[in-house]
Amino acid sequence: MTFESSVDPAEYHLGPGDVFECRFWTSGETFYPVVSSDNMLLVPNLGAFDVSNKTLAQVRQEVSQSAAESFASRKPDPSHPPVALALYEPRKIYIKVKGDVATPGDYSLSAAIRADVAVDLANKIDPATLPARQPLSPMQMEIDQTGRKRLQAAFGTREVAPASERNIIVAHDDGTTERVDIVRYNGLHDPKASPPLRQGDVIVVPFRDMLGPSLGVYGAVQSPGDFEFVKGDSLLSAIKYAFGPTANADLHHIELTRIGNGDTAGSPAVYDLTSIEAHVGPDVPLAPNDRIFVRSLPEENHAAVVVVRGEVGEPGVYPINEGHTTLSQIVREAGGLNSRAYPAAGVILRHGHESHLTAGSPEEISQSSRLEDLTVSDTSNYLKQLSMRPPNVVVDMDRLFVGGDHSADVTLADGDEIVIPKRMTTVYVNGFVNNAGFVNYQEGAPLRYYIAQAGGYAQGAETSETSVIKLSTKAWMPPGDTKIEPGDEIFVPKEPDYSEDYKLNRLTTIVALVGALIAAISLYVNVTRKP
Repeated sequence: MTFESSVDPAEYHLGPGDVFECRFWTSGETFYPVVSSDNMLLVPNLGAFDVSNKTLAQVRQEVSQSAAESFASRKPDPSHPPVALALYEPRKIYIKVKGDVATPGDYSLSAAIRADVAVDLANKIDPATLPARQPLSPMQMEIDQTGRKRLQAAFGTREVAPASERNIIVAHDDGTTERVDIVRYNGLHDPKASPPLRQGDVIVVPFRDMLGPSLGVYGAVQSPGDFEFVKGDSLLSAIKYAFGPTANADLHHIELTRIGNGDTAGSPAVYDLTSIEAHVGPDVPLAPNDRIFVRSLPEENHAAVVVVRGEVGEPGVYPINEGHTTLSQIVREAGGLNSRAYPAAGVILRHGHESHLTAGSPEEISQSSRLEDLTVSDTSNYLKQLSMRPPNVVVDMDRLFVGGDHSADVTLADGDEIVIPKRMTTVYVNGFVNNAGFVNYQEGAPLRYYIAQAGGYAQGAETSETSVIKLSTKAWMPPGDTKIEPGDEIFVPKEPDYSEDYKLNRLTTIVALVGALIAAISLYVNVTRKP
């Protein structure tokens, strides 16, 4: 069977169908008695015990007392009672769930299940798997419509009003009731906040009173939000309702703001949560509508780290002293470059908060980029380029690690990603060539070698616009201005496509220009020949 938690003998109420394991230590015999339909437990050698409205702890005490009296003449060892009684298998019980749940109705559950699980099941079971409901009578429809109007007055026109999580009632057969507080049970695991169920229990889930008292927990907590207020709530318990503080929460300065009459807020009081948890200081009782705010620690206390990937001895995450730790220090800490490393293509990607400029007001932008000196077209182009700005940090790893020039070293920032790829052995030729693809790199080979290996220029290639795209910088370079290196890409564009009308108009324009030029020359010659 599946259990939400272990059974507490002082909480678990026995009933028909509970299976016990009964072991007599004097004889070594083991029996498995079952509680009968009339709430009687028949224990061999000891007799029958009435378990009506009794807990497991109470019945166990009665059986032990009876066994002690029956075996008194044998003088058993006090550390080993003559009989041991344990709950072997909890019975099945039938309970009802009513109120604001997705599928109210009857449920068959283990008696070891607590009330919060029943509410959860009633909110998750597919209604299609349940028997069809009988149609409402005219009187029932009128009552239902009246209820909907009342809910709309409180919650608006939305179809679903929020259910209460802290004022759920469990009504028992003996006339007693218990309150279920799911928020408290989930946050504090307080067993009293979600009691075990009994046969015939009726669970009533009311709508949440949105106009009633509440408390709020915000800021650096795991699950911030508003909760229903219940008398007895405290500062420590409220933080636990939000599943505790985050890793960077400032636990020494928890702010508590008390909302007075007329929704007026006073100045926040500040408390040290660590002192409360250590029982050095008292917990703080809360009042209706209190608001708690947990601030994060200042950024300078944040642990800065960088990621090292690729061809180093030990790739991984490494802590740094932001603004002081350098690239060479971290690579050395990561085991240094291995034999496959290609530092010439190494990059540092800056993913931190300074990786992109923030496009704020025009005044803020102009202060950083002097946009007032640019034309409208230039400004638009600048902003477009800004939005596409790569996160690369300018660094020459080849000069640093191969040439040993430490002036090329750079300091690192939190969130930097250092990537050192494997040494490349090819150059990729792409675009309008007859056989695009990877070509083996040849030291010192010119552009024509790679074009020839790729099958030569294809028909329609714009050969004069061929570019070399550098692996490390992604810059587009004319082949005559750079050395082709491993990992680079050669791109050959195609000639622009022009319509026949465009070609005809262009030819007409050229002819007209030539004619005008000839006429101007003739006029000049005639003028200069006159005496």
